[in-house]
Amino acid sequence: MFESTAPVQEEPLVQLSHVFVEFDKLQVLRDVSVDIYRGEFVVLHGDTGCGKSTVLRLIAGLLNPTRGAVRVAGEDVQEFSTLQRRWLRRAIGLMLQNSPLLEDRTILENVMLPALAAEATTDQARQQALAALSRCHMSDWALNYPIDLSSGQRQQVCLARAVVNQPVLILADEPAAHLDANNAQTVINLLGEFASVGVTVIVASHLLLAPRDIAYREVKFASQHGGL
Repeated sequence: MFESTAPVQEEPLVQLSHVFVEFDKLQVLRDVSVDIYRGEFVVLHGDTGCGKSTVLRLIAGLLNPTRGAVRVAGEDVQEFSTLQRRWLRRAIGLMLQNSPLLEDRTILENVMLPALAAEATTDQARQQALAALSRCHMSDWALNYPIDLSSGQRQQVCLARAVVNQPVLILADEPAAHLDANNAQTVINLLGEFASVGVTVIVASHLLLAPRDIAYREVKFASQHGGL
């Protein structure tokens, strides 16, 4: 299905082993195997509909494979209880295409939401959100509303929201979609900054965008008959 090489090192942080996904007899993924290691920046690259987004959902425990195994930190995600999946998602920063900002909340309030969901106090969530906005170069917009932002700035805020709980793994689904070249590179470079300090970053994209100044690995996905 795709071509990939990986460095030989410690146990993978994320491992997909012979994974198949089918929806109503429609095959979305076919025999996918890939290992991703701590601190890597990996780009899942391929056309729309080839299953890249499905891989991210599998890793996050939002979807179970039809066959095969998905492991995170050596544990089979399919065997997780509801509580374990909740804790898994607290350790993962998610930038999904279907998770827009809430228009009636300030930027700061939007970024605070995952921290509050993780049972931080309001003061703790505020401090974490301010720190995340600073890392994503959006501190000056904390009290504005999403309507005030450009498309590129919205993605920077979505990244801040994804990292507010200091995740060990970031999953970004088409983070540069609908952005011009400069804004797309800004978002990819920000993701690269997190990888440079040891966070594992997995990006699903139909564009092959390389972060500046750090190594990355491409995993190529071939077109499927249908898919997500």
